[in-house]
Amino acid sequence: MGDKLTSQLKYLPTNPGVYVYRDAGGQPLYVGKAKNLRRRVRQYFTGRQIGRTALLVTHIDSVEIIVAGSEREALLMESNLIKTCRPRFNIELKDDKSYPYFRITVQEDYPRLEITRRPHREGSLYFGPFTDVGSARETMNYLHRAFPLRRCKGPEPGGRSRSGRPCLDFQMSRCTGPCGKEIGSEDYRKIVDGLVDFLKGKGKKIARSMESEMNRLSSQQRYEEAARLRDRIQAIYSVLEGQHAVGDPGDNLDVLGYGASNIITVMVCLFIRSGLIVGRREMVLSGQFGAEESFEAFISTHYRKDVHIPPRVLFAIGLEFAMEHQEVLSQIAGHKVRIQKPFRGKGVGLIQLANENARQALKSNEAKRSEAADITSEIAHSLGLPVPPRRIECVDVSHTSGQLAYGSLVVWENGDLVKRDYRLFSIKGSLTPGDDYAALEEVLTRRFSGSASEQLKVPDLLLVDGGKGQLSRVERIVRDLPVRDLPLAAISKAKAARKREGSRAVDEIYIPGRSNPKRLAQHSKALHLLQMLRDEAHRFAVTGHRKKRTRVDLLSILDGIDGVGPKRRRALMTHFRSIEEIKAAPIDDLASLKGLNRKIAARIKEAL
Repeated sequence: MGDKLTSQLKYLPTNPGVYVYRDAGGQPLYVGKAKNLRRRVRQYFTGRQIGRTALLVTHIDSVEIIVAGSEREALLMESNLIKTCRPRFNIELKDDKSYPYFRITVQEDYPRLEITRRPHREGSLYFGPFTDVGSARETMNYLHRAFPLRRCKGPEPGGRSRSGRPCLDFQMSRCTGPCGKEIGSEDYRKIVDGLVDFLKGKGKKIARSMESEMNRLSSQQRYEEAARLRDRIQAIYSVLEGQHAVGDPGDNLDVLGYGASNIITVMVCLFIRSGLIVGRREMVLSGQFGAEESFEAFISTHYRKDVHIPPRVLFAIGLEFAMEHQEVLSQIAGHKVRIQKPFRGKGVGLIQLANENARQALKSNEAKRSEAADITSEIAHSLGLPVPPRRIECVDVSHTSGQLAYGSLVVWENGDLVKRDYRLFSIKGSLTPGDDYAALEEVLTRRFSGSASEQLKVPDLLLVDGGKGQLSRVERIVRDLPVRDLPLAAISKAKAARKREGSRAVDEIYIPGRSNPKRLAQHSKALHLLQMLRDEAHRFAVTGHRKKRTRVDLLSILDGIDGVGPKRRRALMTHFRSIEEIKAAPIDDLASLKGLNRKIAARIKEAL
């Protein structure tokens, strides 16, 4: 410990506040909060430290103290400083995922059921979150069968069409037809109330009530009505079969589990709504972190304004700043939120369930990382790399005859594709049509010297989709960038090799300093990984290119229609994704858009 740090430790205040450890260069290493700054800061330098804390202490040169007026103020100050300074010893939970929710628009005269990723407080009811949008959509399809609410967009039945004639959903018994006055508002509200009760965990009670009604209708020989009710009951049971009750019907809470090893830490959050587990979310951190530090980082990062926060959050341990977190979460959620450590009852069982999920996730991730380590070791050995590449980036370019060129960047790290680090580059330079080399130069220059260079880590291997020519050009480009020692490789499809050698030829790997390509075994996992990255980069580039081409095609066609200027084009392009959608839309739908009328809508339909 240096004299500067020793002197600072002598005069620490006992107030609540935030401390910032800095290295010899003045860079922030770690930001923490404390109810008593003197006691907390000195703990780092007394006794034996292990793991990351021991490594942190060896780098500390000085400590900066910021006194706060209260513990809550210290909590908020810490969160802001971590986001601003991004110290390398703090936990960084990159959870920018938005979750799907069910929304029932109860504020409307004839409410709808839909899926949204942005819950807002405008009077609607929300149920969720769900971690798998595919299963959420499947569940919603069953719910629409069980509770046939309207599916048309907009606050009024019929969507943008005001013909007064029910749509095909009504003819197929998938809607009760409020747009055609086929059902009154009171009867419609009964269906809505049934759906709300079902999502609150009263599904079996509703099913039994509907079965009684079905039997009554059948005894009165009203068989068609009874058959429709039977179909709705079957849809309800289809949803109930996939649900596992772990609490009381009114329970809405999140339960966090924790697991750690020497190399990774895993946190699992179980989403329990109406006593049912509706989803789970796991977060994996590189390194070993304590339970309290992990839980606090999760609370600060996961619970945002666009995340529905339940009334209770359960942990396996007590948190020093639990009361302060409760205040902040209550303010964000708009209702009281309690953070609890259960000691008995169902809460203890839920904690054990969450911890067991965390342990299983820990085993799974350790196995995945072990397999990834074997694969990267094989890649390093085969390509002559100095270290196994834990992080690999792959680039590709897509265009149509040189027009609308796009470059893609995909990332693989420690066994997983890191989609939050994907980048799509619209090629802006004045390039010769079809000049892939120039497009590659622009993509790599923007990746390693533009804003992306500040946001993304430097990879251990840069992979290019191409052959010897592309690799040679990339070598020249990289020499002029801040990453001149970056390991490079190019992967070429076996099309040319098959012409030379027949159908048994495999993809070829080109590396700097070697004139002939490297061949990996056909069933090599290292080859399969490089092929997967090449294909993923190609898919991502083509997807971006097609979206742009569709919009450009739509724009060029609309340009030639008399009376359709920039504002009307913008309205059409915002609402419709393609020419086919505009062709299929009724004139009433087109005329309802902002700035359009029936005359212009008819002219558009005629031109298309």
